Amino acid sequence: MKKNTAVDIAAEWGKFSRTRSVAIRNRLVEHYMPIVDKLAEIMARRLWPRVSADELASAGYDGLIAAVSSFDPQRGVKFETYCRQRIVGAIRDWQREIDPLGRSGRNFERTLNATEGCFHAEAGRPPTSPELASRMGVTLGKFTKMKKTVTASHWVSLETGMDRRDDSRLGSLVPVDPGPGPIQHTERELIREYLTRGLKEQDRLIITLYYYERLTMAEIGAVLGVSESRVCQRHAEIVEQLRTRFADAPCDLVA
Repeated sequence: MKKNTAVDIAAEWGKFSRTRSVAIRNRLVEHYMPIVDKLAEIMARRLWPRVSADELASAGYDGLIAAVSSFDPQRGVKFETYCRQRIVGAIRDWQREIDPLGRSGRNFERTLNATEGCFHAEAGRPPTSPELASRMGVTLGKFTKMKKTVTASHWVSLETGMDRRDDSRLGSLVPVDPGPGPIQHTERELIREYLTRGLKEQDRLIITLYYYERLTMAEIGAVLGVSESRVCQRHAEIVEQLRTRFADAPCDLVA
């Protein structure tokens, strides 16, 4: 679809709301695709070379389609703000899907890291594999196998020119820091939903991109189409708003 004026886009939204036409939906998706491309490019910078902007964009398009399909213009929220939240969510879901370790592997990794830290603090030296296996309550054979799997998941592939969408290569697409496992992810999502409940769509997105996706203020500004200083100012206002709201909240709610 050619670049449309605001009036043209409003008309397209009106027709789509009435007819739910797939053809109109596709035209709207095409119009907003640059938002996906920009967001994917920014998020890919911290994941390269494991994941490319094109791969993130492919996942982001699913979020854009879902956003167009579910958006209600009567809500009084700009679509550009609403869709960014859905795009980020789709990209994050895709990143978790290509994690080769799965729940048990991520649980093992978290337990391993915690056990290593505790042992080092107590003994003043790094633990040996038998000592770790003993503390974790697993056999040395199972410990060695699981540790090799975890270590392999952090390797950076040296192959180039491969088809990055080949399912047999998915292991090479995992970010160096693949983020929380399923259980921790669920906990973090519940906390995020609790903290951001009642915030405007753009404010929720700022919190998500800064604290969950670790984008810089400048990168968030590029995503939202505003200046870095405006993002900094708005972030400070959001934090103050949350600080006031949760001043008397029990600590265990957000532990």
